[in-house]
Amino acid sequence: MERTDSYLIPKYLKIKNTLLQKLRDGEFEPGEKFYSESELVNMYNVSSITVIRALKELVSEGYLFSIQGKGRFVSKGKLGQTVHFTDVEKYPDQETSVEVISITESTNPEIRKILHAAENEIVYCIERVRKSNNIPFFLQYSYLSARYIHSDEINDPERFISIYDKLRKDYNFHMTTAPSVEYYRICFPTPDRVAQLLEIDTQEPTSFVERTTFLEDESPIEFIQSYKRWDYYCSKIDSL
Repeated sequence: MERTDSYLIPKYLKIKNTLLQKLRDGEFEPGEKFYSESELVNMYNVSSITVIRALKELVSEGYLFSIQGKGRFVSKGKLGQTVHFTDVEKYPDQETSVEVISITESTNPEIRKILHAAENEIVYCIERVRKSNNIPFFLQYSYLSARYIHSDEINDPERFISIYDKLRKDYNFHMTTAPSVEYYRICFPTPDRVAQLLEIDTQEPTSFVERTTFLEDESPIEFIQSYKRWDYYCSKIDSL
């Protein structure tokens, strides 16, 4: 009997391939709403993180597209066409710097839920601003469990200028290649504190992103909320 190694294929990839076949077989029309995350969780009896990862790959490869608050839909373009999304730096040649504004404890129940924080577990919020030629253009709030932050580091903000470098050195976590889920939208009006730190008026819009990053065991490690000034924001979509 021919040996099969199908059991070695990750669950998310098996689900992705099954869904891809449904798309190729014409079970969904272009523009039609696709399965919801909860429907797929019930269909395949897997975790929501597994389903999200499968859907994320179908979106990144151009088979599906997302609409914030409405779900995922079948792409109207050519099925199988790979696209690449890039957040373009509009002023790449200018000198940039990062400043850690604050490190505080977060009691936000929604964020604690996203990070699967235990009842007595501390979640820290690291507030950082990136500047270009001394002009603030990017504000980020990074939420991490205290299990990844030593208590003696809280009063040393310089350690958190690059959180990903810190996690790589301390725990060998490679966050830039870890699975993640991102949601984009335009924020208007801009919250008061955000406008103050970005040195803009609240009536100016900002590009708002929420991202959750996961470890290999599919547990969430980081949740971020970031704001970028509208005049520094540009996205590019390439078909490959």
